[in-house]
Amino acid sequence: MELRNLLTFQTVADAGSYGRAAAQLGYTQSTITVHIQQLEQDLGVQLFQKVGRRMALTSEGAAVLDEARQLLNLAAQLEEGCRGGNRLDGTLKVAVAETVLCYLLGPVLREFREEAPGVSLKIYAKTCAQTPESLKDGTCDLGISYRGSWDEGRFDAQLLTEVALVPVAAPEHAAIDLAMPQQTLQLPLIVDEPDSVIRQTFDDYLAKRRIDHGGTVEMWSTQAIKCCVAAGMGFTVLPLFAVEEDLAAGTLVPLRWQPQQETVGIWLARSRSRRVTAAMRLFEETLCCHCISS
Repeated sequence: MELRNLLTFQTVADAGSYGRAAAQLGYTQSTITVHIQQLEQDLGVQLFQKVGRRMALTSEGAAVLDEARQLLNLAAQLEEGCRGGNRLDGTLKVAVAETVLCYLLGPVLREFREEAPGVSLKIYAKTCAQTPESLKDGTCDLGISYRGSWDEGRFDAQLLTEVALVPVAAPEHAAIDLAMPQQTLQLPLIVDEPDSVIRQTFDDYLAKRRIDHGGTVEMWSTQAIKCCVAAGMGFTVLPLFAVEEDLAAGTLVPLRWQPQQETVGIWLARSRSRRVTAAMRLFEETLCCHCISS
């Protein structure tokens, strides 16, 4: 069994098609087919099945993928160790919560690129649930996420900062008082993915105070959420740093709630099984120096 075939398999699984995998790896599509056939022959299982235009993993393929990621990760660590662990090269893959990526991470990325121009930096917007999974399966080296807790046996995690949350609406809905319990609002709550720590914190608040609303609208884009709320379509809750300019401009207004300030933590984490590279160390140091305070 060749590592090359495992890499091809992983790339097809992530890309969803032989054609996209071939473009990413610089192979012809026929070469991709040969690599997958060789791996299936070596393992004695079918790895993919065609579903529409997408190559979907079989149940056996999904199990193989987890093991393949670990093997490829170990091989990359071995190669890097032999090259010299202090070299700032290779690829660094970071999973980041969307709001942190859009509003806080810019200065960190700029400084890192200036210090490590030889590192290929790949940033992925991930949800609170996706971040630990991407660290466990090796698709990302570092994760920056809102989380209440981390599995200490699996992850090294440090709290970077606590950030304030603020519920907001359009100026026409400024009279909404979320401190008043047992009420029904006609506006819908516009929020992001269900596993968001921020959303869960706000849902718990509304439930405890028995505040009902006009349903839930899910949008997985912070900017889209803010635009819809500013247009009077609903209300939401976001980190203060994500709405400071909107509040200053008057396109959004803060809503009263009790307590007046709720916070969530932003965490930096990595898998304990992942060897720490020079690029990872530099990124962590740069991030901590900026403190991501708000």
